[in-house]
Amino acid sequence: MNMPQNVKYYLGHFYRKKTCKTKKYTIMNYRKIISIGCILALLGSCGAKQSTTVPKIIKPTAKVWKLVYKDEFNGTAYDTKNWSSYQPQSGSSPWNHYVVPNDPSLAEVKNGNLHLRARWNPTTDLPETGAIQTMNKLSFKYGKLEVRAKFTSTGAGAWPAIWLMPQNPVYDGWPQGGEIDIMERLNNDAFVHQVVHQVDGNSNQISTDSKPSINTSDYNTFGIIKTPNKIEFYVNDKLISTYEATDNKKAKWPFETDFYLILNFACADKGQSGKSFWPGKVTSTANFPYEMAVDYVKIWEEQK
Repeated sequence: MNMPQNVKYYLGHFYRKKTCKTKKYTIMNYRKIISIGCILALLGSCGAKQSTTVPKIIKPTAKVWKLVYKDEFNGTAYDTKNWSSYQPQSGSSPWNHYVVPNDPSLAEVKNGNLHLRARWNPTTDLPETGAIQTMNKLSFKYGKLEVRAKFTSTGAGAWPAIWLMPQNPVYDGWPQGGEIDIMERLNNDAFVHQVVHQVDGNSNQISTDSKPSINTSDYNTFGIIKTPNKIEFYVNDKLISTYEATDNKKAKWPFETDFYLILNFACADKGQSGKSFWPGKVTSTANFPYEMAVDYVKIWEEQK
């Protein structure tokens, strides 16, 4: 064992001082000197080792995103290369029950915004709603999507939405094929719903719902980051929730495929149809037309 210099000095000094005593006394104290020296040497050795250990901190690498698509809705009409009017389906759901296809006043582009509307028809005493989609034109599997929008007019029965459906479903049917609701707002709520639909291994429906607050009088950004086996939900750049392929969601996870975008302003009626609308019923038509103004849609891919 290498003995520190200060320990050597101490031992030498102590030994010289005690040599004037008897031989017995000198031998006994020499043993004590050796014991003290060993302890000091060990302490010195430990201190030296501790001083050379420096923890290494590894910081995670931030994702780098490349913008691959943007629509800022300049001009006088939406780009039909990427968008089309939503067409009525057989066996309509409550959200699309009153969609009027190909009506430019319900999906109007002006002043740098897409204006999606729900109006009230006084003749039929029913709503008429606008919806556009990117089905068969624009979809993505993984990446970051963000939509900036504000609610310029709303009221009882209002139901605007920004959401995704599978372009090439892993499983047929709904909710087996999955649905990602980036934003749904009901009536005059000061929060929105971010919802995911799928089924478990026994084909039982799974639906999760987060309810982040929003700025009701200005623009908000609504988005997701979609990566393998995970979807992150954001509002105004704040992470709200994370949805992952774990537990009962894993067996029939339907999200490892490309999804297309739907923008619409659905609306309830006064109860005439007998359908159950999520926001309830229209109790007054004073605030019609209802409107959501979309400033932009952007999609990024992660750069590896």
